[in-house]
Amino acid sequence: MKNLVIIVFATLFAVQMYAQDISFTQSGNNNLNRYYVDIIAKAATLNGDYGYFGGARIGYNINYNVSIGLVAHGLVPDKISSSYINWKGRDELHLGYGGFEAAYKHNLSDKLYVTGMLMIGAGRCDYDKRGGNDYFFIMEPGTSINYRITNWFGLGYSVSYRLASGVKYADFSNASFSGWSTDLGFKFGF
Repeated sequence: MKNLVIIVFATLFAVQMYAQDISFTQSGNNNLNRYYVDIIAKAATLNGDYGYFGGARIGYNINYNVSIGLVAHGLVPDKISSSYINWKGRDELHLGYGGFEAAYKHNLSDKLYVTGMLMIGAGRCDYDKRGGNDYFFIMEPGTSINYRITNWFGLGYSVSYRLASGVKYADFSNASFSGWSTDLGFKFGF
């Protein structure tokens, strides 16, 4: 009787483990890249105009649909539009932000997938010559469409809205750093 109980328990345990494996994998594709790194080029509205950012994202794929990670963006100073007075002899704005990101992925096909993401973190701004700085809260929900070229490389195009809160530096306000952005990501998995 004791052996029968052990066999039934082992069978139920094996079936449960097999069911868990099905829920975390897709049919025909069992080699999930657990870690990823994205290199990002971003254009975003800033202070009623726009600016260019460079950035990176690193993270961990919990399963085929859910991932968590860190993301950081920095304003490219010599690629700023005219509203930022970064001309010769004038002050230059420095702006960076980043934080924790969670994402959910939905596969449309073997190569194409859509991702919904939410980044929550902090930002920092200052002028080069003016002195002082300011830290503020950032939240950035967004969505992206991605294409896998190989198992370890792909491209993604994202649209997001950056919401800043607590900005109190120079003549900037929350609305100065809040706005729409779009980016192109080069995705590497390993």
